[in-house]
Amino acid sequence: MIRVVYEWHVSPEHLSEFCDAWQQTTGLVREMYAGAHGSVLLQHESKMNHLLTIARWNTTEDWRSFWSSDNPPEILRMSKLATLVSVNVYEELGNFISK
Repeated sequence: MIRVVYEWHVSPEHLSEFCDAWQQTTGLVREMYAGAHGSVLLQHESKMNHLLTIARWNTTEDWRSFWSSDNPPEILRMSKLATLVSVNVYEELGNFISK
């Protein structure tokens, strides 16, 4: 498993709409793309415009395949509502999260 960490800056007036777009995008990606396991959305405790989305994928190849395809319009919507600052891929070495 891998985790892909996207760092975003979102202006306060777009925060609610960005959260809606993230939720719609996550649902679509899980339904439409092999290897996608969803995402979490995190907000910095003191920098309210600083968000992370952390997606879980089976493999780097699955994630790259997703980005090489025609993406749902919600992904474009997220990019219009926020500035994508960085994208980093991490190999999941362990997972002790309860379900």
